[in-house]
Amino acid sequence: MKDVNDIYTNVKKGFDSLKDFKLSPDSVVVIKPNLCCIKTPETGATTDARVVEGIINHLKNEFGVSDIYIVESDGTQVLADMAFKLLGYEKLSKRLNVKLVNLSTAPFSVKAFPKNVFLKEVRVPRIMEDADFFISVPKIKTHIDCLFTCSLKNQYGCNPYHHKTIYHKRLDDAIVDLNLVFKPDLVIVDGIVAMEGWKGPTDGVPIRMNTLIFGRDPVAVDHLVARMMGINPDYVRYLAEAERRGVGKSRYITIGRSLKEVKRRFRTSPPRWYNLYGLLCQDF
Repeated sequence: MKDVNDIYTNVKKGFDSLKDFKLSPDSVVVIKPNLCCIKTPETGATTDARVVEGIINHLKNEFGVSDIYIVESDGTQVLADMAFKLLGYEKLSKRLNVKLVNLSTAPFSVKAFPKNVFLKEVRVPRIMEDADFFISVPKIKTHIDCLFTCSLKNQYGCNPYHHKTIYHKRLDDAIVDLNLVFKPDLVIVDGIVAMEGWKGPTDGVPIRMNTLIFGRDPVAVDHLVARMMGINPDYVRYLAEAERRGVGKSRYITIGRSLKEVKRRFRTSPPRWYNLYGLLCQDF
């Protein structure tokens, strides 16, 4: 994708490939990019605002949707409001008349989820409860704690609690629990520039992939992305657990470019000692 028009064209193609996809004009839509640090999308660290702009334009032009929210929570490295401002989302929201919501400062309620294995109580922002449709827009990146991050890990940022690093020793369980709470209706992966290397997900090496991935099942999307990265998805703990606990399925049909066209072996992070599952994650 050489320019913004290429991005918009491919966003439209992606939506057109979704069978029976419809939204009503009065739908409330939430869009969650990955804004984990103050680094431009060319570094592979954050979601390209032009992809989100293409999504918003399509929702407005094709379905007449106007009640659209872009959301992110505060993290250990960056405040959401700062990320909105410095990564182009504040300008985007003004230009397209959409709303920005910092989930960490927005109204929420604490809800019990007794079937969760780790996070038995979760702060659920009101906007996430009120939304009719939730679109997750992650990046493709290596991750020092869980090998790689894409769709399922993006919902980790829906949790408004900003000291999320306290969950890292049970990160796989936390990821699955939060996807049971905040399961997306549609995943659109910004794979224009991805990230590889042991310093992912914020300080790795950018790797140009020039691809967007659309899918309705976050487990299926991550299964495909793992294969694209040269990772064996069957041995990624949070991915296996997400399927076992009913978040989604690893069975899917791909449309468009073949896996062979886009696949390449990413340099990955060595696994943490408390995530020994990662020792089996490479395809040899």
